[in-house]
Amino acid sequence: MNMERFKTKMALFRTHFFRFLLFNLVMRYYWLEWMLPFHVVNLVLGASTWIFFGKSFEATSPIYQQYGGDFVAFLILGLMLNSFYTYTLDAFRMATLFILKGRVGSMGQHLSMYDYLKLSGIPFSAPLLAFVVNGYIEQFISIFIYFLVGLLFGFKMGTGNYPVAILGIAIGWFAVAGIGLISASMITILGAWKGIEPVRWLVGVLAGLVSGVYFPVEVLPEQLQAVSRLLPQTYAMRIARLALLQGLGLSGLWQDFAALTLSALILFPLGVTLYRYFIDLVRVKTLVE
Repeated sequence: MNMERFKTKMALFRTHFFRFLLFNLVMRYYWLEWMLPFHVVNLVLGASTWIFFGKSFEATSPIYQQYGGDFVAFLILGLMLNSFYTYTLDAFRMATLFILKGRVGSMGQHLSMYDYLKLSGIPFSAPLLAFVVNGYIEQFISIFIYFLVGLLFGFKMGTGNYPVAILGIAIGWFAVAGIGLISASMITILGAWKGIEPVRWLVGVLAGLVSGVYFPVEVLPEQLQAVSRLLPQTYAMRIARLALLQGLGLSGLWQDFAALTLSALILFPLGVTLYRYFIDLVRVKTLVE
């Protein structure tokens, strides 16, 4: 009986997940038409600025040698991964706010998206994950643009250790997604459903400075290096760069993998637990706009 209920729930989830995903993809057309051209220009100019700035110091800085000595490759990989992880940090909170603050209407009658889901018996997870998956399309477009900019400036990865890099990026995703779920749960736990959410703000500010997106962590003062070691993005970026640019394997990166895996094992279950608690609070707590 339990297995039949599970199959029914999964079938219901799949049906509504793909419906919401299709809706988001249709809306994506307007983003492609009206926003993508400007987005491309912003990314190209931003990446080019950092590349020219970094190249002015490249010849006098031996610190990039551990990453293959190629500043362009170092920076482009950092920008690509930062785009991926920044969205992961925001994805669940933005999707949750879309459900809580969105409206469904017909013939002058309106319901909140959340009330519509409850009345229709649609699983909360269906539109949530559809929104999250749809957002990754934009991020992969951004990552591809960064890659093209890198090629224009001579970006080369050579024969790197791709499986190890992908593994590190994947483990990093679970760790950062855990933080994202914690951030989303603060909507009701702290009442941070409008304005600045403190968990996401703090991690986002620190990640841009100390995780090694634009420059190696080694250039930071020791106190800031200690802070960088608290962020999973630091380890994920280091693993990806050393695996792709230097060809290092698991044996050469085991310390980074150990720290990153520990972060994922703590943050992801904690995020899921807090998000489930958030769902329980939503059922009994009213959000007044």
